[in-house]
Amino acid sequence: MPRRKNTPRQKYILPASLGALVQEYRDSPEFDRLAPRTKVNYLLALGRLSPLYRVRVDEIRRRHIIALRNQYRDRPGAANAIVAVVGVLMKLAVVLEYRESGIAGVDKLPVGEHRRWSDEDIAFALETFPEHLRRAVVLALYTGQRSGDLAAMTWAAYDGEGITVKQQKTGAELWLPVHPALKEEIDAWRLTATAVTILTARNGVPFGRSLPPAAHAAIKAHPQLRGLVFHGLRMTAAAKLAEAGCSTHEIAAITGHKTLAMIEHYTAGADQVRRAKAAIFKLGEYMSR
Repeated sequence: MPRRKNTPRQKYILPASLGALVQEYRDSPEFDRLAPRTKVNYLLALGRLSPLYRVRVDEIRRRHIIALRNQYRDRPGAANAIVAVVGVLMKLAVVLEYRESGIAGVDKLPVGEHRRWSDEDIAFALETFPEHLRRAVVLALYTGQRSGDLAAMTWAAYDGEGITVKQQKTGAELWLPVHPALKEEIDAWRLTATAVTILTARNGVPFGRSLPPAAHAAIKAHPQLRGLVFHGLRMTAAAKLAEAGCSTHEIAAITGHKTLAMIEHYTAGADQVRRAKAAIFKLGEYMSR
């Protein structure tokens, strides 16, 4: 019989255990119907449940989930993904009659705002980060893409003038013109490329899913960057485009947002400054007449 891919390790597969329930969920049509990016995020969260794989489903209590969630309190996105997949698993457990009810009362952690990086933050990161992560910061700033899409960019998708991207979350296909400063960087990187992807980890192989935790560790290592997350560079890129005078639709052509509401949220501060400067300029013109 062919071996199943990506199953929990065999030692965790016990009858009526959480490990067995995880496998049943991954073999279900509900899991198959998830969007590719959602599926990747769920797999990460399911893997983080591994300390509980040997526990019987009917013996899992709220305290177990809270304790596991709290292990990721410095990464609220990961913590909240655990809470979300537990909700999905417990709903399935009730349907399959492993337990009488789900687990209520496990709150998600506040995520806060993915605030933009200041010019000082960017300069510090470019000066202090190891080269493989410095490149990730540069690519994020000039393309405005999510970490998964940055890690997936290949040399084959770079034509010397732009990079073709198919966003994992939305499926949107974009061609991103390369800014001259980014082109200079990428052309230099290409001379010593060791993988099919533009970005690589420290060992020279593609990042895969390791870019976010690697960036998180680099940020956490420097008190000067406290409160920042790598995804905030996406907001920074959008804000800088707004400050350059780009319209909401033009910014969306770079970031790939399907709706303009998030673009407006990302660029609210930048738009306010630009419009305020324009207003004072017009006032000066009027008063000098």
